[in-house]
Amino acid sequence: MKKLFIYLSLITLIVSCSKEFSSDEYGGYEMMTDYMLKEYTQGAALRGISVTGEFQAATPNTSIVNWTLEPHDNQMGGLTDSVDMFISFNSGSEVLYRTVSRSEMIDGPVGLPRFDISLSLNEALSALGQSSYRGNDVVNVRFALNLSDGRVISRSAVTGSMTGSYFKSPFSYPLIIGCRFDANNTGSVAGIYTINGQDSFGDGWNGATLEFTIDGVKTVFTFTDGTDSSTTITVPESAQTVGVAFTSGDWDSEITYQVEWTDLNGGNGQTALSDGTNPAVGFKALNICQ
Repeated sequence: MKKLFIYLSLITLIVSCSKEFSSDEYGGYEMMTDYMLKEYTQGAALRGISVTGEFQAATPNTSIVNWTLEPHDNQMGGLTDSVDMFISFNSGSEVLYRTVSRSEMIDGPVGLPRFDISLSLNEALSALGQSSYRGNDVVNVRFALNLSDGRVISRSAVTGSMTGSYFKSPFSYPLIIGCRFDANNTGSVAGIYTINGQDSFGDGWNGATLEFTIDGVKTVFTFTDGTDSSTTITVPESAQTVGVAFTSGDWDSEITYQVEWTDLNGGNGQTALSDGTNPAVGFKALNICQ
């Protein structure tokens, strides 16, 4: 009975604190953060307010990742001196890419400093002296929070609670270079493309088509009878644009298809696209790791 009373008292205390210190910005976690930052010697975090964007191998010019970060220290930002951004390629050595000083940060909505920072794939490759890359390579980004008392807080100081729902403060962000390219006539990947189409009823695609366009020249894939059909299309190195688009027919619920890709030598085979039943109409993105 005594133990039950203690448990109930603790629950009441937690609920009471949660209500007293709750807010839309922090969802009722102020008491936990205040305790962590003020009572622990290593108390500091670099909270990830938002992380958006991605790296894609086929579009290095428009592949950008953006961060909004919020330094936390036990003096409400008073100890924050600067934040360093380090980058590396795969398992290579780190280089210091940028330092954001406290004077460059703004005061956020709860009085803590905030700042925005971005990195494009081209910028990362240039800073790292990396002239070649491919899908599934990794650009590693690591932040370090420099405090005015000489301490540096980074990945090595992170515990499980620092990476959870509130802090989202891993300090380290591995950015995997994706293999997708948007096949809507904005780019091209050379290779041999095999289109395999199926119809579960056995009467063909009933007017549906898959249109494959290379530099404006269109090849239309469809079949009017049977359960399956295929065709092969070669995209040369000289091609500038590729488009792949599905057009609806009368019985799309019967349709599935795959686009298989190999390099021009017939190697490195992989499925670039798979869709159906009821394939989405319009241009398709292809996933090809060269």
